[in-house]
Amino acid sequence: MALTTFGRARRSPRRTARIALMTSAALAASVLTSTVSAQSAAAAPKAESHTGGRLFSTPDTALGTGWRTSSDRAVTGTGDSAGFHILVADESKSFTYREVADLTQDGLDGIGPWTGYVCQSGSGRYAAAVYAPSTAVNTPSLMQHGGFAAVVDLDTGKVTQVATGVQLAYFSPGCGTGDTVTFTRTTVGDSAKGTTTLLDIDARTGKRVGKTTVDGQFTNPVPTADGHVGVLGGRLVEVAAGGTTSTLTKLPGRAFALAPSADGALDVAVVAGGQDVLQRWTGEKLTKLGTAPLGKLGLFARQGGDLVAGVVSGVGSAPGLLKKSAPDKPLSASREGHLLTASAASREMRGMTSKIGSTGGEGAGVIDVSALATASDTTSATEVTTAAAAADTADDVEPLSSDGTQEKNVLAAQGVTPTDPNPQTHYSNCLVKRDDVNAQALQPSTNMVEWAVDQAVHGDLNITRPANYLGTESEAYNPESLFPRVALTGGGTVPAQVMLGILAQESNFKQASWHSVPGDGGNPLTGDYYGNADSIHYYPNNGAADCGYGIAQVTAGMNEAKPDPYEPTQAYAIATDYAANIAAGLQILSKTWNQLKGLGMNVNTGNSAYVENWSMALWGYNSGVYSDTSANGGQVGLGWFNNPANPIYPADRLPFLRASYDDASHPADWPYEEKVMGWIETPQMTYNAQASYTRPLFPTGGSLPAEQLYLNTDYRAYCGSSNDCDPNAATGTDPCPAENETCWFDGSVNWGAGQDSATGSTENLAYSLGSGEPALDRQYDAGPCGGAPSGLLIDDVPKPNDNTQGCTDSTRIDGKFNLQLGDNFTYQRPDGSWRATGDIAPIDLHQLGAGYDGHVWFTHTYAGGNGSAASAADLWHKVSATWTPYPELMAQSGTTGVLYNIYVHLPNHGAQGKVAYNVHVGNSGQGVAELHSCSITQQTWSGGKDTWLSLGTLRLWEGAYMQADNTSFAGATGDLDVAYDAAVFQPTTTAATGPCFTGS
Repeated sequence: MALTTFGRARRSPRRTARIALMTSAALAASVLTSTVSAQSAAAAPKAESHTGGRLFSTPDTALGTGWRTSSDRAVTGTGDSAGFHILVADESKSFTYREVADLTQDGLDGIGPWTGYVCQSGSGRYAAAVYAPSTAVNTPSLMQHGGFAAVVDLDTGKVTQVATGVQLAYFSPGCGTGDTVTFTRTTVGDSAKGTTTLLDIDARTGKRVGKTTVDGQFTNPVPTADGHVGVLGGRLVEVAAGGTTSTLTKLPGRAFALAPSADGALDVAVVAGGQDVLQRWTGEKLTKLGTAPLGKLGLFARQGGDLVAGVVSGVGSAPGLLKKSAPDKPLSASREGHLLTASAASREMRGMTSKIGSTGGEGAGVIDVSALATASDTTSATEVTTAAAAADTADDVEPLSSDGTQEKNVLAAQGVTPTDPNPQTHYSNCLVKRDDVNAQALQPSTNMVEWAVDQAVHGDLNITRPANYLGTESEAYNPESLFPRVALTGGGTVPAQVMLGILAQESNFKQASWHSVPGDGGNPLTGDYYGNADSIHYYPNNGAADCGYGIAQVTAGMNEAKPDPYEPTQAYAIATDYAANIAAGLQILSKTWNQLKGLGMNVNTGNSAYVENWSMALWGYNSGVYSDTSANGGQVGLGWFNNPANPIYPADRLPFLRASYDDASHPADWPYEEKVMGWIETPQMTYNAQASYTRPLFPTGGSLPAEQLYLNTDYRAYCGSSNDCDPNAATGTDPCPAENETCWFDGSVNWGAGQDSATGSTENLAYSLGSGEPALDRQYDAGPCGGAPSGLLIDDVPKPNDNTQGCTDSTRIDGKFNLQLGDNFTYQRPDGSWRATGDIAPIDLHQLGAGYDGHVWFTHTYAGGNGSAASAADLWHKVSATWTPYPELMAQSGTTGVLYNIYVHLPNHGAQGKVAYNVHVGNSGQGVAELHSCSITQQTWSGGKDTWLSLGTLRLWEGAYMQADNTSFAGATGDLDVAYDAAVFQPTTTAATGPCFTGS
């Protein structure tokens, strides 16, 4: 994201973090018309509406009388913060949709929504899926080889994770006529030709049956008995088992779909002449079958042939091809073509929910589905309520090493004990350390973010942060002084809406981690802090962290291992203060603009006042500008990843968010600059159903930003002598045949023909310059500052006054709080090296600015238990908390001990799971450390309110302490929060009965 490349050493395009959460209050339960024009929508028939996954009130009428004995099956997938949901509907059950699997990975660090792609195998019994956090779409390496792959038995619901490190793209996985499915993994980038690896999986067994590597950028794979067919360099090619390719035919346009048909024919959908064109390859020649308006043609595999659906004309009789009319391109089609699924979107997409993050997404797991029965053209809508993440895809997948190879748990076999030597520790090269109580970020509300942007773009972000702001122990500073506005080459300022669109795309307006909601504090949002793709299933990769911080995902200067790191005050301000982070991100964007100007690269007139003119600067903000003419053979400009011509993006895509917020459920279909323009035009919504920011001023009668970009991104606009491309070549020519640094675009484009004022959008400020910082719009009430029960108070931080909530009245420190990460032993890898179990547990440990005195630690419950019920999960994820009163402060009791009421504080959010509290009574004088244990479900006792809960009364002696952990019970799935907050040991003379202890 916020990356600029200044020096000789080429940097790989950097990743951004947290893509904007899918949002809209306007997303109603719709039918096919949800993605069509207003004119088409008006003409569409009125849809039925149902719940419980049921689509049709009278299936005999909608489906025809033979539906009860039909074998037809529809499969689709959609994501939200609960996972990537695989939905299935059988015609024999009147196409009632149900969830058959929920694909996710335990412990990923608050990544927000999931995204993915799914296809159905030839037999119809299996689904193949690629899934990943939506955040992956901003990172070349993660999009190319950062996804997870699974196959699902649609009859039994069994999920088999078959690979990690696969490509996240609209054409992967690929399904053919059999049960072999293909996943892709590519290394094509900005510095080398690269390769595409094809991983073939037998969906019946989940085993890999083939691996083929192709030179270049191979897309749209279709597995066949003889290898693969797909697209390479604008040609339809056949790939043999050894990776050699043979050209079948040159395509007359950019392909976006392939499907095998009858008699060995292959149908190909391409974009040519501004429309969708369906072509058929018979093995000897390519024949045009029909056309559709751009973005209105869907091509799908079908049992016994294939199916074309949408606003299609000119398609006559063709063996094996079934044609169905629909008001728009469907999302998916059933195996026999009896049902076209128009949309499937999580209810969570309707708006930024009030509980995203630490307590789960409100509306996550409720999927609105719309569909059309082709037998009768009956449209219908329903909702599907999914189960919690039950069939977890990674229960038997051990953590992975940093090079991506799986390691097996050999503890039991080798009899490893806690005394084994040489534990391997982990570190991160990011400047501001994670889980540092003096580095907590405040999560701003959207009004604060828009105010800061409005001020910053005009150099007026003059607000003084006092010393020790947010408990960072930093000196006082002014964000504007720390990061002054950079003058733009050519004059003017960055339009506020450009920066707001970046923040929506980069972080969804998050300065703190996704676990924190507006008003909370938390760990700073940090991109890939451990260098392991933000995954709890990969070991920390020492020194490989990305270090993109905060709301603008500022990377440059935040890595101590790279040149020119920021000074501590600057670094902590970037990490913790949203306003300072915005000012730093604005500097990077402005420098990117100036770099492009220095290369003579402009959009339209190059006037900075117009939103559309920033499209190439957005491209460079995400993946860098290469400006050193003495390196890389003299090649300079913008890289291949975000080039609109890159075939990883479907050629028939429409403007991002223009038709529906559903677009945000599959953001990998658009390059970065197109996504940002979409967010500028269509602001995301907040948890209270209000737009997060103001739209720009649009020209009268002109096109909106996303449409301007869409209407003017013919790949030939980014094609010329600078990147070895002939703009007058046939439309099927690969725009960048080399697929390396010679693809870097170095030129200008002109959409408005010098008429910016007639076609361009301009800034629209919501806050006047010089206005004060607006009040924080909290989602939860702040926790109590002080007011704990009398007794020995043990807070969960050593300096309780260092917090993000302004609590400054805590002077009582009556004991020690400690966290132990992992199970404090190591195990030996198969290669003989040693690995510490504590390397994994820190990844799923988080701070939260809530609870008593404004700070809580929390993690998640994992499968554990004692003895034979114990799971290996506790070796990797165990986080133990200990509260120990200072012995000298405990009442002197001799051998009789003293009764203590034991209180724990439960915050109003972030506390859900079942927790065991174990109290060691101390030195009773009997030579035995007596242990009392109990368990409570935190959500039950807090009721969503800040609560001091009395566990009951116990007789204690000096040396007593209490422990709790997150792995005490079998059956936990890694989903529920466990909070560790303050505790009080209150001496008493009267035993009180609590949910745990009754006195003794």
